[in-house]
Amino acid sequence: MAQTAGEAAAAGGAVPNPLHAYLTALLKRVQAAQERLHNKQQRPAVAIANGTAWTGTAATLWAGEFSKQAAKYVVSVRALNDGVEELLRRTPATCTEEEAARWRAKLGGHGGR
Repeated sequence: MAQTAGEAAAAGGAVPNPLHAYLTALLKRVQAAQERLHNKQQRPAVAIANGTAWTGTAATLWAGEFSKQAAKYVVSVRALNDGVEELLRRTPATCTEEEAARWRAKLGGHGGR
């Protein structure tokens, strides 16, 4: 009968879970993308809002459209972040050597490095 990750840890046979490492690295990449997206959106939004980049009716219309599109990107990336966080919460940090070998094979070398 296969051991659970907790049983393996108690028995001293636990190894780092490659899926946990992969999800941790993925979460860092998603969070970095969130930060870059925020920074790239913030500068033009502020410049248009305060009139330093562009003024007039077209600028006002474009700024409104830009804000809507920016909000869609923010919501989408936040949902991706939340999904990865949820998977990470449900994934044990350690597993048996057999489980680790299966995850390394499934991840095809993308073990979180």
